[in-house]
Amino acid sequence: MKRRLRLLLPLAAIFAATVTFAATSAGEETATLRFVEIPRSRIVVLTDMGNEADDSQTMVRLLVHANQFDVEGLIAVSSCHQYAGKNDSDLVRNDVQPTMITERIHAYGRVRDNLLLHADGWPTVEHLLSRTGSGPREYGMLGVGDGRSTDGSELIVRALTNGDPRPLYLCINAGANCLAQALWDLRARLNAAAFDAALAKLRIYDDAGQDDAGAWIARSFPHVRYLRSQLQVFNLMNNDGPVTWNPSAAYPGKGQHDWAREHVQTNHGPLGALYPRREKWQQPEIDHTLEGGGTSTWLGHANPGLYVPEEPTWGGWGGRFATQKRLNVRADQLKWADLVATEEKFMPFAMVPEAADCWTDPQTGIHYHGIGVPIFRWRRAYQNEFQARMDWCVQPYAQANHPPVAALNGDRSERIARVDALPGQTLRFDASASSDPDGDTLTFRWYFYPEAGTHLGPLPIIESNGPLARFTVTTPPHRGQLHLILEVQDKNSGVPLTAYRRVVIDCD
Repeated sequence: MKRRLRLLLPLAAIFAATVTFAATSAGEETATLRFVEIPRSRIVVLTDMGNEADDSQTMVRLLVHANQFDVEGLIAVSSCHQYAGKNDSDLVRNDVQPTMITERIHAYGRVRDNLLLHADGWPTVEHLLSRTGSGPREYGMLGVGDGRSTDGSELIVRALTNGDPRPLYLCINAGANCLAQALWDLRARLNAAAFDAALAKLRIYDDAGQDDAGAWIARSFPHVRYLRSQLQVFNLMNNDGPVTWNPSAAYPGKGQHDWAREHVQTNHGPLGALYPRREKWQQPEIDHTLEGGGTSTWLGHANPGLYVPEEPTWGGWGGRFATQKRLNVRADQLKWADLVATEEKFMPFAMVPEAADCWTDPQTGIHYHGIGVPIFRWRRAYQNEFQARMDWCVQPYAQANHPPVAALNGDRSERIARVDALPGQTLRFDASASSDPDGDTLTFRWYFYPEAGTHLGPLPIIESNGPLARFTVTTPPHRGQLHLILEVQDKNSGVPLTAYRRVVIDCD
């Protein structure tokens, strides 16, 4: 059984389904779940591939998740670490490197037929190549202006003006000047109403800030949603949080690279072979942690049962952000290139900063609090998903694992559920219709995600480790919004996989 494709529906499409909660105790009554279809995401990735190995690693992971979203652009761009005129001893860092993207696309093409054995929706090589381009070669705003359009900036222009009503998610893993050039050109070409309509589709997630163009964009277009993570993105595979590699390894980077050699780089086809080693800066003998921060900007879009792109405060595989913009969320990477002053001329500007979580690891009992938690709390799930998808590159269906289907009160889609609740009402949820395409036994976990809502504090859940769960909405302070997460995992002996459903409970 292949994973089903999500329907391409308008963002506001909401489907209501009446669900009867069994009246097993006083106060339980019939309620209505509203199932909200989250449209398939459109993404553009800006990458300084060649600066170091992290973005090359990220591109491999992205391509084995490419059936989960629509790729509108894979664009090689400059950054504070890589630009024309840098005069670096490593010549690759003196220009943008689109061929490093196309090399991996061609390798993807050699495993695509095998990927189609496991799931539908994989884009063709021709489509991906048609969405590949380059941004300005120069650093930051030095490369932006009249007559400086590139094939990469034109990809962004087309994606914002092609009539598709869905948002466009810019995943910036390098500098932002390619997007700045696209906006510069759109402002010159369009009338005010058409330009505002294009801006209204734009959503930005910036990995740490790697040139001065992000500040220019945020100041010039203050109504655009601009998320900037200064530190959280680097927690994808850093030293903190759950250990998903051999804990007896000499240090985390070594353990992570041992994992990558077994599950990605060797015996997993030509695409996995292009997942390079990442060495520590100025210590090439040391294995660095995998992938840096770039993966986090797009990874949430690969997990629609949990992540809602239009609600960055709700969290998911890509992390979690604050509710409001903050002044001068600085480009943290510029300090490594002595380019901090280049951003100052565009101050003040405002962006949405990252947010922190508290979380107790259910497997180890370790309690974590901090800015990295909203990403690494999901690490076991996204690493296992990556491992399984690399298996899909080379294995037949029967010799690989596939994600379970998490059913919520009979609904087997990946839609988000919403329900209104009153004080004293007992809500019952049922995941017993969940299934696994490989016939594996399933385990169930229900829990609240307090930081995603407006209620902070624990609430009791009865039968929270089985397919049934219920809780009673009490009087204040339990008013507000609660986020209930259903986690369904298969007990596969090779690599267990996880499916999610989110219930947003609005307590009056």
